[in-house]
Amino acid sequence: MRNNTIVTIGDSRYLWGLFLLVASARKAGMDEPFLVGVKDFTPDDGRVLEQLGDVALFPLEDVDRSLTCYKPFVMREARTDFATWADSDAFFTGNVSALLPPARRDEIHFRLRAPAEMPAAFRNHEYGEDGRTIPQAILKVWHDDVAALAGAANDAPRYATSGSGCFCSLALEENRRFLDVWHDLQMKVLPRRNVGVADHALPHYHQLDESTLNACLNFVVGAPRVQDVFRMDKDPARLFVHFIASPKPWVGWTRRALRHFDAYVSVVEWAQAEGLRLPGPVPFSLCRAHRTAVGLLAPWTELEPKIRKRLGGVLAACRTRRTACS
Repeated sequence: MRNNTIVTIGDSRYLWGLFLLVASARKAGMDEPFLVGVKDFTPDDGRVLEQLGDVALFPLEDVDRSLTCYKPFVMREARTDFATWADSDAFFTGNVSALLPPARRDEIHFRLRAPAEMPAAFRNHEYGEDGRTIPQAILKVWHDDVAALAGAANDAPRYATSGSGCFCSLALEENRRFLDVWHDLQMKVLPRRNVGVADHALPHYHQLDESTLNACLNFVVGAPRVQDVFRMDKDPARLFVHFIASPKPWVGWTRRALRHFDAYVSVVEWAQAEGLRLPGPVPFSLCRAHRTAVGLLAPWTELEPKIRKRLGGVLAACRTRRTACS
């Protein structure tokens, strides 16, 4: 659907993810234009994406926060009726063009979590509650921050649970102010540091762009209403699959992600058959012949990022102690 731009973002480390997201759409016969916010890209990196057709690059070199904080900033640059955000560590299993935009122009196509999913999303941010809803202390801060920024806010939250920031789709003309408020709120409340997609040092916005998006959907006056049914996870032949954990499949597979191995690797194989230039040599983890090996390695590839993160924290603490004693 050419009245809908698919928007995503990434740096050179995510080139494989960006390439396979766009390639999965083209493999499925989707003709939406793509708008890609990019950082630390070489001209060759750009050409790898542009060869897929109707891909525009939007440079993000002078930014001082995690790239995930610039989603609405890039979405505002779309020049179509609708803009659909899709995280770059994701892909489409089939032609989902008809499923992407919301059913109504005053709605946003967005997935709200079930209560059972909430404890994992707000782990260590429950404030003594059962964790199955957005904590009241967080809602109060969201309300007050939106009111201070926008001049007014809804008195009560609109939703009991939060939604995932990996996908959303809305009509641009009706929702430009909403995107403005979302971006401005991020610039106001999120610190100038790059910590990836989560910052657990933040008590009220630990999920960064996702937290601010949920704050805006709850409290911005005139915000689009969340569509009643999320459509991207119903038909196995037409899914939006998001790889939520580390490592990403072009580095290694998690046990949860392995069920999508065949579908994801088929996108690589399609690109090869089409004679497309790949981002580089095909990684070990994206070769069909290595399916058994990556499955056996999955528990260890899941553990490695956690170990590195823990060791990084220990080393940082040691450096702090040495500085304090010198």
